[in-house]
Amino acid sequence: MSIHKSRVSYNEGHLYDGQWSKEGKREGRGLLCLSDGTKYCGEFVNGFYAGHGVLSFPDGSLYEGSFELGKFSGHGLYKNKDGVLFEGQFKAGECNGYARITLPDGSHGNPACEGVYRGSVCERRCDASVGVTKAQQAALTARTIASSLPKQ
Repeated sequence: MSIHKSRVSYNEGHLYDGQWSKEGKREGRGLLCLSDGTKYCGEFVNGFYAGHGVLSFPDGSLYEGSFELGKFSGHGLYKNKDGVLFEGQFKAGECNGYARITLPDGSHGNPACEGVYRGSVCERRCDASVGVTKAQQAALTARTIASSLPKQ
């Protein structure tokens, strides 16, 4: 598959600066700025966020980590607009697997919000350090990729 780089502005106010497949789909690395202020900087496959990237939202929330088919998937860090940090596993855009929550004051809650999550529910409290470490590594990879791309 042949990949080339270009910058495209869309009628809706979106901007993409990055790599394209010969089929005209976002492919490889790029920066996508949506008209609402959402920005994605990272890897694309077949037009979708895929691989590693950083997704920032207009409300100040941020996700750094792995994506699949345009959704949080694999390991990563999600910090919401209120400063609550979720470090762990995601599937199809939702918390799913071993994870830890850190509150804005730096605590993990009492009892600690660490264990196996399905959505926003902790199904089982347990040590989630392996999932947290993988999430931190995925976030670092995402930041490294994002820092190598053009800024908007």
